[in-house]
Amino acid sequence: MLKKKSFLKMAALLMAVCVFAGLLVACGGHEVTLEIDDMGTKTEVTSSTGKTVKQTLESAEIELGEKDETDPALDTKITADTKTILVKRYAKVTVVYGEEKKEVELVGATVADAVEKAAFKTEENVTPDVPATDYLKDGMTITLVKSMNIELTVDGETKKISTTAATVKELLSEQEITLGENDEVSEKLDAAVTDEMKITVKRVEYKEEKKTEEVSYDTEERYSDSMASGTSEVTQAGVAGEKEVTYKVKYVDGKEDSRESVSEKITKEPVNKIVTYGSASNGGSDNSGNSNNSGSSNEGGSSGSGNNNESGGGKTVVSRTDYPDCDGSGHGYYLIIYSDGSQDIEEY
Repeated sequence: MLKKKSFLKMAALLMAVCVFAGLLVACGGHEVTLEIDDMGTKTEVTSSTGKTVKQTLESAEIELGEKDETDPALDTKITADTKTILVKRYAKVTVVYGEEKKEVELVGATVADAVEKAAFKTEENVTPDVPATDYLKDGMTITLVKSMNIELTVDGETKKISTTAATVKELLSEQEITLGENDEVSEKLDAAVTDEMKITVKRVEYKEEKKTEEVSYDTEERYSDSMASGTSEVTQAGVAGEKEVTYKVKYVDGKEDSRESVSEKITKEPVNKIVTYGSASNGGSDNSGNSNNSGSSNEGGSSGSGNNNESGGGKTVVSRTDYPDCDGSGHGYYLIIYSDGSQDIEEY
């Protein structure tokens, strides 16, 4: 009796397991991870074997238009081998070439497909104004334009490209070229792009540089009556000074193009060179201060001819400074200063 009851319990348990297994199959079965490719937008989802493509898309909240299609078809059941569901969108687009327009309808197609279906007879180098590999969107307009062959130089490198950009600015954007604040372009940014156009982008950078430079010294002339006329001596050596110069330097494509001095600061003053010339007359002067020269002197302290190194009354030349032609007259002059404070001018 006990054996009969045990057998009945086991049979009931087996029946329950079979029913559960059947429910699993009926409810979808095993989980499957797959990818939904909606015109380039890819989403990874989890579905179950036994579900349909339509049910899987609804679970992923992907809506379909009336004319949209899928691959596999909507009523296809998901299996363990299902890896991708491709959604193909319907699009009605307009293709324009010059004054002509054509409307085409396609499902799951690209711009290139629409251009091909429009079948315009075009000249060479005509391309769509949007990338040919883009998927179509319902209602879009595709314009066929003649592409231009351009020679573009950037960062010192030159390449030839084909473009449908209308302006130089659009071309640079298309080529993903970003301009710096000081960069220079050989053409205006709003200039129309033309065939065989040459465009150069120069990378410009300004830097501030400091440099220590020499400051030249001047030469002073002095006269001494303790030295015989016709003799000279360097009584003080000249020493160059130093200055710190700040430059604004322009670099083009990494190479120096120009520099401009913006400020200077003397850091070491120069020492002038002094040359002393003898001013004593050859005959000398006696202890009484009377000159051996027979030349006359002016009461005003200024020599009429300016040729005498010694003047009446015992005064002597202290300095003789050269002032060259600075006004374009063709003449310069010497300014002679005497020991009594008087001055004389000798033109040459």
